[in-house]
Amino acid sequence: MSIFGFLATVKLGEATSGGGFWMPEGASTVAAEVDEVFYFINNINYFFFALCTFVLVYFAIKYRLKPNHHSGFSHDAPTHNTPLELTWSIVPLFLVGVMFWLGMDGYLRLNESPEDAYPVSVTGQKWSWTFQHPEYGVTEAGELTVPLGRPVRLLMTSSDVLHSLFIPAFRVKNDVVPGRYSSLWFEATRPGQYRLYCSEYCGKDHSKMLAVVNVLPEEEFQAQLGKLAREYEDIEDRDLPVYALTRLYNRCASCHSLDGKSGTGPSFKGLWERTKNGTTAFTDGSTLADYMRPGGEFEVPENYIRDSILNPQHYIVQNYLGAMPTFKGQLKERQIDALVLMIKNMDRLVDEQGNPIESPDLGDADISTGAGQ
Repeated sequence: MSIFGFLATVKLGEATSGGGFWMPEGASTVAAEVDEVFYFINNINYFFFALCTFVLVYFAIKYRLKPNHHSGFSHDAPTHNTPLELTWSIVPLFLVGVMFWLGMDGYLRLNESPEDAYPVSVTGQKWSWTFQHPEYGVTEAGELTVPLGRPVRLLMTSSDVLHSLFIPAFRVKNDVVPGRYSSLWFEATRPGQYRLYCSEYCGKDHSKMLAVVNVLPEEEFQAQLGKLAREYEDIEDRDLPVYALTRLYNRCASCHSLDGKSGTGPSFKGLWERTKNGTTAFTDGSTLADYMRPGGEFEVPENYIRDSILNPQHYIVQNYLGAMPTFKGQLKERQIDALVLMIKNMDRLVDEQGNPIESPDLGDADISTGAGQ
């Protein structure tokens, strides 16, 4: 451990990566190093706060104005002290230089991922995270599965506004910017689940833009990714609505409720009835019924649901701002079918309060998607 690491450990007892009052438990190869720098700077703050406070109180008592004492300065009083002035200039300059060097050194190494790092593509959008695993052809939403003891590189972009991906336990954070790519990397050292946050205010549901990072040993990781790559292909059509509710709806939950409450987007409760009856009104004054005539754009209502997922700015529902991003390229065809079936059978999947029904009865459910019509 460096001398700075030694100084950094003087903090209420715990090891630098073991968590404490200021930091959560560390779970990556860089956590201890980041904590080391943080506590080094923090301990300097503690020292000079105590020193300045002591000197302030001491001088206030020693040089307080005494009763019947005429205030004023002696003509021969000292006006400066060169050694003292050099000390309070050089020492802080040196300490700030050390802080800069430690910070810049760590920053540069955190921005240079190992060449063999496992790649993950990340898309941030209001208000959810999407993680794509190119090696397995798997897309995850709201959770990220990574291998234990292996570098992972996140290549990130935003489909709408500025976000920032932050995993406190790994001590990594970087902005996610629309129109460009940014990246960060980490290597997890402990299996388990860790929270992932958006740390850049991005609108109404910023506080709900959360995800979970699942760290698995290598064999379990490969088995899990293999399972995820096949899960929606192996599911029977009748089970697709439940799959959509349990695995895909978390990407919709920040904007679309299940209990009828209006949010950033229309509630899914009653959505199918409004769609089927063509009563949905749009901001241009038209209604869905205008496009559902024979030969119209949406001959079957399922196609309107599909279009809303892939091209949400095509028709914007009245009283809403059209904040929904496109999911084109993020969902496979069978996953889109699953979402359509979920919306069609919503009354069988959730109760009146919008809570998922355990083991819903889908025996005679409508599992047609209107595809190709």
